[in-house]
Amino acid sequence: MKSLSGRWCLSLLMVLFWLNIGLSQGEPGRIEGRIEKEGQGVNGAVVNLVQLKTVEVTDADGRFVFENVPSGSYTVLVSYGDNSLARENVLVAQGRTTRLDVEVDWDLGVYEKVTVTAAARAAKIVDAPSAVTSIPEEQIERQAAHGQVPKVLEFTPGAEVTQSGLYDFNFNTRGFNSSLNRRVSTYIDGRDVGVVLLGAQEWAAISGGLDDVASLEFIRGPSAALYGANASSGVVNITTKAPRDSLGTMVRLTAGELDTKTIDFRRADKLGRGWYSKVTAGAKYSGDFSISRNPDGIDRLPNTPDDLEFPEYSIIEGEGGETPWCLLIGETDCIPTERTLFREQDDDILFASARFDKYLADDSVLTFEAGTSDIAGPVFLTGIGRVQNRSSQRPFFRFNYANEHWNVLAHYASRVGDQANLTKDLLANFELLTDTERYGVEAQGNWNIKGDRGRFVIGAAHTEERVDTSDPVTGRQTVVYQPLDTNRQAVFSQFDWKVNDAIKFVFAGRVDKNTLHDTQFSPKAAMVYSINPMNSVRLTFNKAFQVANYSEYFLHTRISAFPLGGFIRFVCESPTLEQPIDCDGIETEDGFVPILAVGNDDLELEKTSAWEVGYTGLLGKKVFITLDYYNSDNNDFITDLVPQVGAIPGDLEGCLDSSLNPETDPMNCPINADYLPWIGPDDWESTFLIVPFSPNILAATALRNAVDNSVGGNSLGFRLARDLDGATVVIGRTYTNIGEVKTQGVDFGMQYFLNEAWNLQASYSWFDFEIIDTDLEVQDILLPNSPEHKASLSVSFVKNDWAVSLAGRWVDGFRWSAGVFQGDVPAYSTIDLNAGYSFSKTIRLGLNVANVRDSGHFEAFGGDIIYRRALFNTTFNW
Repeated sequence: MKSLSGRWCLSLLMVLFWLNIGLSQGEPGRIEGRIEKEGQGVNGAVVNLVQLKTVEVTDADGRFVFENVPSGSYTVLVSYGDNSLARENVLVAQGRTTRLDVEVDWDLGVYEKVTVTAAARAAKIVDAPSAVTSIPEEQIERQAAHGQVPKVLEFTPGAEVTQSGLYDFNFNTRGFNSSLNRRVSTYIDGRDVGVVLLGAQEWAAISGGLDDVASLEFIRGPSAALYGANASSGVVNITTKAPRDSLGTMVRLTAGELDTKTIDFRRADKLGRGWYSKVTAGAKYSGDFSISRNPDGIDRLPNTPDDLEFPEYSIIEGEGGETPWCLLIGETDCIPTERTLFREQDDDILFASARFDKYLADDSVLTFEAGTSDIAGPVFLTGIGRVQNRSSQRPFFRFNYANEHWNVLAHYASRVGDQANLTKDLLANFELLTDTERYGVEAQGNWNIKGDRGRFVIGAAHTEERVDTSDPVTGRQTVVYQPLDTNRQAVFSQFDWKVNDAIKFVFAGRVDKNTLHDTQFSPKAAMVYSINPMNSVRLTFNKAFQVANYSEYFLHTRISAFPLGGFIRFVCESPTLEQPIDCDGIETEDGFVPILAVGNDDLELEKTSAWEVGYTGLLGKKVFITLDYYNSDNNDFITDLVPQVGAIPGDLEGCLDSSLNPETDPMNCPINADYLPWIGPDDWESTFLIVPFSPNILAATALRNAVDNSVGGNSLGFRLARDLDGATVVIGRTYTNIGEVKTQGVDFGMQYFLNEAWNLQASYSWFDFEIIDTDLEVQDILLPNSPEHKASLSVSFVKNDWAVSLAGRWVDGFRWSAGVFQGDVPAYSTIDLNAGYSFSKTIRLGLNVANVRDSGHFEAFGGDIIYRRALFNTTFNW
């Protein structure tokens, strides 16, 4: 299978290569240059290539570039507010770069600066066929000290940021959030950085080096047409700085609450002969919001109020102040008790990378990059309970070749982790050991048609993944049932066409082939109508799909233990037993058998069809607005862990009741039929218990009833069963597909440039859903884990050497249901403060305070109580 996939991918790449040769005849040229005043680059100048009606906006250093310019003579118009000038007879030769540097003597007044800043922001996304938010580089740098990517995005329109620990975030948009959420894919320089086993992000692994981020882009809405599976809600794209664009040295020292101590380092050099290098490194040491949930020994955070007996979740009990501990698996609105944390208030994160860029004579670039991150300490929320990362290493390598038309990426990443299941279980080995790899190659070509009127993109990708969760000592798999190897291939394309100056159409599609599922096609169509150069309306249709992760397909792990030995003794010693039976014929571990959470390899793909309409524009030259309405139809949701029996109908085919007779009620059938009914020893299956005034039952049936609780209803959803190797187990939780859900919502964003220094931003989101599957009462199982309303408001002041911002967000209350954690999340609000002062170009002081009011709250049921975290930092640049 692998050889066929490799040949298929190689053949496709050869087709793309020859296509490039055919389309590159008559190679166009390019224009690049810089707008400057007194040697300083002019940021935000609008550069218009008049004959082609193409506009670019200069960057922070005043630079601009026009690609794919046919040979000829052109007029270039440069404007900045009410100032403008023209350069005529700019000659472009075939396959050559024309340099155009312009010195201006304009008075860059307050009004022009405000207008141009807004215009630069609008020009980047006004004609985009998606709902997109782009975070400016300078804003990222001001928040880099905390090292938390989701917090940079949490005040943007449509963002759902659910924090469950210092580094445990679930980042989502447009509903149906979950622990270990993966509906929003995250890429760094084109690499998928999701954890292979789970598909979710390990934010601690990308917590360092935010200073090195050149751009941070958040695309809302289904994006499978270009990114494939698991971009069903959106995409986060992170691009790091090229060494040539970040020459020099940066060192940041940070300290603050939760005993935080960090150091960040970056160094970029010009090596000569077209070579540039960059090295990043850092260390982060801190405590965490996570505390032990062991009622026999609760550890208290330093800022925990003294009047709470147990700080976590006593808030939901009202005046009593006592934590609502769960007594049984399957209870809701309570917190499972756990082992004591293996590392108390001790998060350690180390990271390092090295990158080399080689610029070739034809302006193409070769990039070689390798790095690693080592993490220990953070706790994260999962469907089987809280899990602590005791130690993990994530090395990666990236090779990239890019020129005017082609981008080729080869990548490799692995993760070796030792995680601890904190669930209290007398039988379960707490270690969850993982060893995973992902490697692949992707090639993408693009060509303009008739100048900038049309654009054609085509690409292909091949990826292989490996999962092994074995314990090297025992040889037993700790998370999945057996080692896994999978591969997938994709081809994708996009075509843009400008009908005229006002209307642009975008068509895209992707075909995904995967060893885990049937081949899928994901289309996208969009129309953008430009009211004027700074205002547009967009209509978009997308189809997307989401694949179950390896855990949802193949999970096989213990979540608790069932005291089967007590029931065995009760039956064996019953005076109503018609004849003696062998009490030792059923194997247990000190009277217990494991309760398992298992995957389901029969899961269907989640599928989404969505349309949306959006407006993006600049009003009055000072107010930047985005407004989006979306409407989605979602089918075959993959649930979080649900009871094996009793909550959702199972399959009647082959289903047996506790007497091993055919079952007629699907609610009494297991969801996962791979785990067959338990059959006892021969004497248990042939000996009756004499029950007065009731039908006699077999001893084995009595044991099945004790676990299944099928008499009077299955309250816990357990089923006594045979494991895949024949051992006696209790299947407690599994996954399934369920329901059709319609969702709709509105995302609104506004940025008001008051004057040169002051900037006001606001966002609001409304979300609504309707469960169409009326045959089932699934309201407590299929929940969006998202608020109906959320809003944010921020104000910032940036002038001379000062930069200060104050931002707050409010989240409406909602109910959370994800595996063993089910309960209400009360409405909450937080306020963050970021401030900085530059003493010179070399030294800058900064302050980052999350949750300024120190208002303890939880954002996902089962997550940590989030308190204030204040950090002070000093940054040195030279």
